[in-house]
Amino acid sequence: MKITRIAVYMLAAVALVLPLAGCINARGIESAVICKAVSKSGEPMQVTDNLTPDIGTIYCSVKLTSPSAKSKLKAEWYIVKSEEAGLNDYLIGTETAAADAPYAVFAFARSDKLLPRGDYQVKLYFDDKYVQSAPFYVQGQAAASSTTLSDATTCASLDQLTGKPVGITGIFPSDASSICCSVKVSGAQFNDQVKARWTYISGELAGFQGKTIAEQSAKVEGREYISYSFGPKAGQPFPKGDYSVGLYVDDRELVNLPFTVVAPADIKGPYVGEVAIFTYKDADKKEVNATAYFPADNTSEINFSARIYNAPADTEMNIQWIIVKSDEAAVDNYLVKEDKNKIEGTLEIAAKLIGGKNKFYKGDYVVKLLLDGQEKVAVPFKVQ
Repeated sequence: MKITRIAVYMLAAVALVLPLAGCINARGIESAVICKAVSKSGEPMQVTDNLTPDIGTIYCSVKLTSPSAKSKLKAEWYIVKSEEAGLNDYLIGTETAAADAPYAVFAFARSDKLLPRGDYQVKLYFDDKYVQSAPFYVQGQAAASSTTLSDATTCASLDQLTGKPVGITGIFPSDASSICCSVKVSGAQFNDQVKARWTYISGELAGFQGKTIAEQSAKVEGREYISYSFGPKAGQPFPKGDYSVGLYVDDRELVNLPFTVVAPADIKGPYVGEVAIFTYKDADKKEVNATAYFPADNTSEINFSARIYNAPADTEMNIQWIIVKSDEAAVDNYLVKEDKNKIEGTLEIAAKLIGGKNKFYKGDYVVKLLLDGQEKVAVPFKVQ
């Protein structure tokens, strides 16, 4: 479908009009140049008509010879021919701009997918009359990305401070509210993107085998870890079966993680999911202010909750609240509170830490859940 294909190859086609003094005659458009950059005045820089598939933004610098506040420009971006994409004379972007300055700049920004190799052109119109075209070519290979991915895993929850995994697992109950993925990123630029593609491989969902069910992109933006999550349709469980999540950089899959969704009764216990830390629950038992950052002078309590599946009889549950480091309290790795209980089966558990005189010491904290002495999850948070 046309709209889909436009979305694949185009993020945006944006027109910018930049003022500059110049001469005037009756031709409207004097010249149009394809380039990789433009000056502040709109003049072309890094002029070329040969571009690689990973080009971020393509510029068309248009020099006008008859600027007029009553006139307008239009640019149409076309894939003239691409055997790779199976497209001919395919419109991928259009934009208009006022013609009241000697230079206008049209910019075509690629989406997170690589441009298909082939012949392209920009058709230019002055007052709705075609004037000329600026051809260019996309060819060659995309530059190898310096971005590397490591420590990729699926998990039940995420560390909201760092994006690191909480509750690493490859098996999820069908009644989970979400399934998460976390990955460590190295060598990336600030605006580099990593894409996650979630695929249903096989199982009870007839007709969806091998199909993509969700796709997400995240900019690195200086983070060490980036993370993703997706949930089932509202009010419905996850379809049982085998899934995978692929992680892509520059449209190349670098990591593929398989995972499985099973009935809750089939989860090998004790299993911990639905981990959350928040300020309080409202009258509808919904978490309010789910966060990892709490104000020291305006927080009376901090709550922790989780769902434990299929715990054997007499499983010892231990919840520990620890100040990891606090200059204000002058303590490190200080156990503030500990709750112990015996549990069995599948159940929701909850715990809270109450501040002294409605005040918490500023610092780094962690709440840990241990079952039979084994640490299952550790959720860090800050009071500041």
